[in-house]
Parts: sequence; C-alpha cells; structure tokens
Amino acid sequence: MKNSILISLFTFSIFLSGCETNTPERAIGFVTGENSDSQWHLGTQEAIDVVNTVDQLWKDQDYEGMRQYFADSVVVMRPNGLSTNTFDSFIESISTGGNTTWTYDYAFSVDLDPSIGGEHVQAGFTVIYPATDDKEESSTLQHESYYIVDGKIITLSQYNIKDDSQ
Repeated sequence: MKNSILISLFTFSIFLSGCETNTPERAIGFVTGENSDSQWHLGTQEAIDVVNTVDQLWKDQDYEGMRQYFADSVVVMRPNGLSTNTFDSFIESISTGGNTTWTYDYAFSVDLDPSIGGEHVQAGFTVIYPATDDKEESSTLQHESYYIVDGKIITLSQYNIKDDSQ
C-alpha cells in the first residue's frame, strides 16, 4: 500500500511538472502620449530576416529585387536630412552614390503591440566612404530604424551615430 501511494504521488508530481505554465509575455520600457498604456515586446526573427535580405540585395545592387520588401509609398529619411516618399525615389537617391561599402553590425526587433502587427527593426552598420580627390577614406556608424508590416518596409530612418571625420 505504501508503495502504491508513493507511485501515485510520483506520477502526480510528474503530471504537475509537465503542465504548461501560463507565463505572461515579457514587456519592458514605456511609451508616452496616446500609447502610454503600451510597453515594448521582443519582435520576431521574420522581421529581422526582411532587413537581412534587403541588406544583401542592396549590397548586390539588386534594386528591383528589393522592391518586393518595400511598400510603394515607403518613407525614407536619409542621414543628411533628405527624405523620399516612394520606393522609386528612394532607389534613385541611393543609386547615384559612389562606391560606398558597409558592414552589417547588428539587428534586433521590438514590437509595441503584438496584437496589431508591425515591428520596429533596429540595425547598425559601419559605412565606409572611399577616398576621393578632396577627401581621405572615412567611415561612419549608422543606425537604421525600419517599421515593417506584413513583410514590407513602411518607413526607414537612417541616422549617423559617429563620423570619424569629425
């Protein structure tokens, strides 16, 4: 009898430990204004993968391949303060540059409200500008903020964090 009680208790404890606990999703930070009741959540790898793919297409200068990852009316704020509001004008603005190269240094995604979709992917790059007749080679650290909904980039804001020529 004692053994059957021990076996029953052991079986019951295994059953309880195997039950899934309902842990709430981790939320951090704060937001002011109309979304003040919201907090940031971790985003998904899928949104980061959009940026990863776009980065490779951009390096390959496959601008037509990039099109499927951008909304037609994508708003892009460039580090120099200029902005574009269509995919075609964005491509025109980047395809006239020099032989700039870069390294892709980091990316992460956060989501303000996972129930409505849309994620904010933050990515960092070291951008290298080649030497010209008037300037030596220089580099900047650039941070980019992407807002992605259903696999499409809706907005892209680019910021120079550090310019080694300063």
